[in-house]
Amino acid sequence: MNMIRIWGGGIYEDDEFYKACDENGILVWQDFMFAGSFYPADEAFLNNVKEEVKDQVNRLQNHPSITLWCGNNEIDEAIVNWGYQKQFKYSKDDSLQVWKDYKKLFHEVIPNALKENLTPDKNRYWPSSPSIGWGHKESLTEGDSHYWGVWWGEQPFEIYNEKVGRFMSEYGFQGMPGLEAVKSMFSGTPDLNLQNPTIKAHEKHSRGWEIINEYIKRDYPLPVDFVKYNYISQLLQARGMRIAVEAHRRAKPFNMGTLYWQLNDCWPVVSWSSIDYSGNWKALQYQMKRSFEQQVILTEEKEGMLNFYAVNDGLNDVNRVSLKIEVLNFEGKVLKEIRGVSKEQTLGSILKFDPVEIKNVLNESDRNTIFLQLTLKDNGGKVIAANQHFFARPKDLQLSKPAIKMKRVAADEIEISTDVLAKDVYLMGDTHYSDNFFDLLPNTSKKIKLSKPLQNIEVMSLWDTMQHQ
Repeated sequence: MNMIRIWGGGIYEDDEFYKACDENGILVWQDFMFAGSFYPADEAFLNNVKEEVKDQVNRLQNHPSITLWCGNNEIDEAIVNWGYQKQFKYSKDDSLQVWKDYKKLFHEVIPNALKENLTPDKNRYWPSSPSIGWGHKESLTEGDSHYWGVWWGEQPFEIYNEKVGRFMSEYGFQGMPGLEAVKSMFSGTPDLNLQNPTIKAHEKHSRGWEIINEYIKRDYPLPVDFVKYNYISQLLQARGMRIAVEAHRRAKPFNMGTLYWQLNDCWPVVSWSSIDYSGNWKALQYQMKRSFEQQVILTEEKEGMLNFYAVNDGLNDVNRVSLKIEVLNFEGKVLKEIRGVSKEQTLGSILKFDPVEIKNVLNESDRNTIFLQLTLKDNGGKVIAANQHFFARPKDLQLSKPAIKMKRVAADEIEISTDVLAKDVYLMGDTHYSDNFFDLLPNTSKKIKLSKPLQNIEVMSLWDTMQHQ
């Protein structure tokens, strides 16, 4: 990821934050602190806003990380789409006044204050995010888009493959925080139980638990055990956002920006974040690290075909790339090998390989028992990117019990191995792992660094959550 959006419902960050973004090459989309509400336009309030803009702009404008100044979060959409006027029984005059006040504040006062306080080369202003609400078809062809058909609209994750805009500045799905953050919800001994009122109260969406459960049932087994439920809810969130981000990257250059909601939390909560309040990475953050790699190889199943895309967001081109496609079973046996063919061989920004008919890869009855291993190499044989493609939902995969073995390489490093496919390996414990919630391929091993040594490390995989005969 190379951009962070500072959301208009939060705070202006302190100087150290922007300094860290400058030093690490992170672009900042800076909202002014207005979000999802109607604001007045009397003289005293507008003068107050002018001072706020002046103060923040003078403080921040010399940070090279500041890329865009955005007037507000979702207020244009709120006025047009959310039905407040009906809910609060506004008259026609009331509604016109709300719109007039909105235009005054975000189309006159703030941009004029920016003009007075910014040098022209730094004056990049966007009145409202999104520019067009997600119910309108133009939201996917113009400006920036907040797509909430998933979660709020309860559409399946696969809809992300169709709803791709020019710049996706907000979309998301909830998952539980890590176990350490859940334990921090309690002042005494934690009671890790889904029915515990403390845990239930740390979900502030009125239908949050219900929505998560419905989505789990579509794609995963629905566990009763708390630790397994916590794990599955994180996998679910990561799966949804992976589908979204990879659809956006495949659509390059039509789509040139994707910012999921959200990065972090301000308390220990069931939320859309990828990093929980304790600072621990949820499954989503680990998945985003993989999905946002500079070079990726991505697949798409569409109309009976398999499409393959190599995407390069690095500064350097890669000459004469080749794609190896292997069909494997879950025991690691290579059943078939398909050569990825492309007329182009240079990985500029995006390279599309010739599509392959799915029926030439597998029988329908094999969908639950095989997967594709994709390996993208340069002309020297170096692996640029690798990925796996599964043909069935996680709950339908006919997994065998993996014999997962762990050996300690150093106090802060372990090596983990398996005999058969270990899907979504989850390493537990109060430490940060260099990788987690990953697929461990049959007869392979992987080295993992720990931020601090742990004596005992518990491990779980998707197989442990399934009903076995």
